[in-house]
Amino acid sequence: MNSLRLGKVPALLALLALPAVLIGAACGDDTTPPARTDAGLDAGPADLGPPDLGPPPDFGPPPDLGPPPGDVHVVMTADNAYSFAYGTSSMIETFIRGSRASLAGEIFNCPVGNGPEQYTVPAASAPAGAYLYVVTWDDLAVTQGVLGEFERDGAYVYTGDERFEVCATGLDYSVASAGVDPVNGPTKEVVEAEIARCNAGSGDAATTSQGWVDLAGAVTAGATGTLAVGEANDAVPGGDFPTVCQGDATTPGVDAASKWMWYSPPGLSGSPFHSTGTNTFKAFLIFRLPADQIILL
Repeated sequence: MNSLRLGKVPALLALLALPAVLIGAACGDDTTPPARTDAGLDAGPADLGPPDLGPPPDFGPPPDLGPPPGDVHVVMTADNAYSFAYGTSSMIETFIRGSRASLAGEIFNCPVGNGPEQYTVPAASAPAGAYLYVVTWDDLAVTQGVLGEFERDGAYVYTGDERFEVCATGLDYSVASAGVDPVNGPTKEVVEAEIARCNAGSGDAATTSQGWVDLAGAVTAGATGTLAVGEANDAVPGGDFPTVCQGDATTPGVDAASKWMWYSPPGLSGSPFHSTGTNTFKAFLIFRLPADQIILL
């Protein structure tokens, strides 16, 4: 038995002398990296080409928007004084200062230029956002009002239309005083300052409208009173005003559909077109019409 055990010793020593790597291989732990088989992987991603989006959409020809808006043509008169202007909602581009009429014919008579007057507002000065202004003052005697028509590309807007707004500034130009010219009325600078006050609604509640109003009432928050609309220029007897020169197909004038306008303060008793002898109506007044509202409805 002892001889058999001694015979197995050399074989065991030989096994222990095998290289460790062979023992590892025998155990399945081969640490040698495999040979590379990734030829071509360094060529970058495959070139798939542009995506096929199909033909571009066919939007067809652009819509026909028609010609751009043209000039605005105005015929205007007032009892008994006004200036005409146009610009933006906050500033005046062009100011045509008027003068007080001293005779009735300077308000009512034909031809245009003797009574009512005519103006052209270039299309470039009447884009969307532009306003047309009529600045009016009176002599605190008998009647007061403004009357006119505005035409653009065959569309008419007549005074008295719901698209008009008015602001009562409370600055009395009926008689001369420091800085007040009752003949030629307020200057461009004064009017611009009052437009800013109308926009802000910052006027005195006792003497102004506190902003813009229309037929329905306040346009500026907190404004008081309304746009007053009176009789048409239709020659009906018994009205407040004589008929203003109406013109015809070839001669300019103020259409019979135009109506007299003024401002009516809150709680007014009586007609806004008849003077009370005092500045009940908080004039001078500023009327305005958006230029882009002179369109066919």
